[in-house]
Amino acid sequence: MKPLTRVFSFCAASMLLLASGCANNSSTPAPEPAFTLYVVQDGGGTAGNSVLQFPANGSGSLTPANSVTVPMQTTYDAVAVDTASNLYVSASVVTAPPMLNEILVYAAGATGSATPARTITSPSLSTLISSIAVDSTGEVYALSGNSISVFAANAATSATPVRQIAGSSTTLNSPSAIAVDAAQNIYVANTAGGNVLVFSSTESGNVAPASIITGTSGNLGAPSGVAIDSSGNIYVASNNPSGNASAVLEFAPGATGNATPTRTLTAVASDTLAGLAVDALDNLYVYTATSSQLAVAVFTPDQSGSSAPSRTISSTSWTPATPDYGQIAVR
Repeated sequence: MKPLTRVFSFCAASMLLLASGCANNSSTPAPEPAFTLYVVQDGGGTAGNSVLQFPANGSGSLTPANSVTVPMQTTYDAVAVDTASNLYVSASVVTAPPMLNEILVYAAGATGSATPARTITSPSLSTLISSIAVDSTGEVYALSGNSISVFAANAATSATPVRQIAGSSTTLNSPSAIAVDAAQNIYVANTAGGNVLVFSSTESGNVAPASIITGTSGNLGAPSGVAIDSSGNIYVASNNPSGNASAVLEFAPGATGNATPTRTLTAVASDTLAGLAVDALDNLYVYTATSSQLAVAVFTPDQSGSSAPSRTISSTSWTPATPDYGQIAVR
């Protein structure tokens, strides 16, 4: 019986080793998705604008992996990307008065001086389009002056908004950024109003916001950027509020009134802040600017307080110019 015992012992040991190997293999972390960061570069009047694309998991001074450009006398102002990686860019054309404000839609993978797949124009876009967003259904949201225009997913050429939010009841006051959550609720960084306005997915016309985040207990100040993560948390760029340092504030889903932030990021205290973006892993991207360099600071979901960014993305191809509205996107 001893030989048989040895066989059983050997088989048992082999099976244990195999199981252990499988367990080790299953514990190997999956690679992080390859996100792309999109930023607008203003040519400063000497050349056309461009949208620069960087690997979002990069760090330091990077060379753009791709760029989409427009000719002189056309300026890019804001950028968004849909779920199919189509690129949406708001543009102002100044070849002849009056200025034309439009949204250019480029197919995924467009490069260089590509021709837009379609263009959205509308009488409702009467002033510069400072921020745009695209929801999961493909509807396009444009912040133009003190109004919000929502266009159908396949809108092209001269389009009538499916709904428009404008008028004194909205309390829109020089807003600078717009974001949309999974339920198509609209969030606006209402800069001169010192608050974040929230409009429901059905509101249209001269309507009051469904809710308003004032956040004075969290030093909200003058918000310059807004973003929503996969859980509905609300991120707001608070740009040098009331003479204090800049910060990014996170509010819980459904926050309203004088809400207290659930998280505050202060590593950007000395910077001028603008656009915010969140990737599918809820990493937060923050547009920062100094007198000599633009950059994007990246924070992981577990960072808070004065914790330094996990990485910073900059480029010698991306420098300050006027105007520069600091809008970014990640996909």
